[in-house]
Amino acid sequence: MAELNIIEKVIALEAVDLLKNLTPDQLARIAAIAKETSLAPSKVVFEPGQTQDALYVVLDGAVDIFRDGQLLHTARQNEVIGAWSLFDPEPVSLAACGSSEGARLLKVNREDFYDLLSDNMEITASIFSTLVKRFRQLVEQ
Repeated sequence: MAELNIIEKVIALEAVDLLKNLTPDQLARIAAIAKETSLAPSKVVFEPGQTQDALYVVLDGAVDIFRDGQLLHTARQNEVIGAWSLFDPEPVSLAACGSSEGARLLKVNREDFYDLLSDNMEITASIFSTLVKRFRQLVEQ
């Protein structure tokens, strides 16, 4: 399968809740740093206790998410794995691996993301606004 172009990456990134308030131009800047990766069936994305440094968007296929060996969720097309890993360097408590069908993912590394944010204040402001709204919703529940 051919690698996605910028427009196709932007469409995939539009599904990311954390990025929902960004303009297409801002999403294109993130798409430019996003890399495609393939995940074989049962191949591990991350395990409990590991630090995670990337956000993943499932392009096709599926990724199984486990806690203590129990399947919690199967992430499919346009779903996101590890969004908080862009901001939180603490080890994860979940495991993620390719489902029986494997998956194709779009990966955004934390270091590349921070480099992008340092040069694009409007993206930073939008993302932090989304984070604050989420936090407020949690506190008010």
